[in-house]
Amino acid sequence: MTTKKQIKTLFDRLVARNDDLIVKDHYVFKVPYLMLRPMQHVSRSISIDRTSRADDPNFFWHVGHCFRPFGSLGGLAAEWFVLPRGKPRRWSETGFIETAVEEIETNILPMLRRVQTIEDMFRIEGVPRSHEYDGSLNHYAPYRLAIAVALGRWDESLTIYGEIKDFYLRMTSWPRPDYEKASELGALIADGDRAGVASLLHGWEDDFVARNGLEDIYERTPFPLELQP
Repeated sequence: MTTKKQIKTLFDRLVARNDDLIVKDHYVFKVPYLMLRPMQHVSRSISIDRTSRADDPNFFWHVGHCFRPFGSLGGLAAEWFVLPRGKPRRWSETGFIETAVEEIETNILPMLRRVQTIEDMFRIEGVPRSHEYDGSLNHYAPYRLAIAVALGRWDESLTIYGEIKDFYLRMTSWPRPDYEKASELGALIADGDRAGVASLLHGWEDDFVARNGLEDIYERTPFPLELQP
């Protein structure tokens, strides 16, 4: 099956060729993720997972905002991509690592490098773009709320909060924690407490960085909200 050693061998090849890459372990699953640096408000990564067949890996790219209370290196969704037809696709095949490196460097890394800002998450050209990803950004209220207010779209964030205020009180399981945190943020928005909102978002981001061991690639920057007059 796909092993951590196999993944690390491939990722180390990419790191040696690209000085904006670094390998980090997922804090729960302890598997390697290939991260792009520097990281500000958005994380960008690539992972490799096992399949039901020992010799066949699955490749994924990930993007997500860092100011999520429970965020991980997996971003908003696992976006699957495949190696080209007619070329090696299995660990045991000669030239597999070279094929994987070429595909990642040619198609995946350029796409991820274009994601520099929060707004860039809405303009990713995926391979393919998943409904799960679009749904998370455009329909999942806790994410919509945090992103809207981080961008300084105050009226929009007030509307979203009005739609979900105290929803978590009627929930008994997931996603109650997300909605509870969203209500905490929404209460500050409703009070017009811009400094409190910024502090809470920075706190969530700091926790994300510490939880995932990203201190060495993280660059702390203001949210667009904080740059508004």
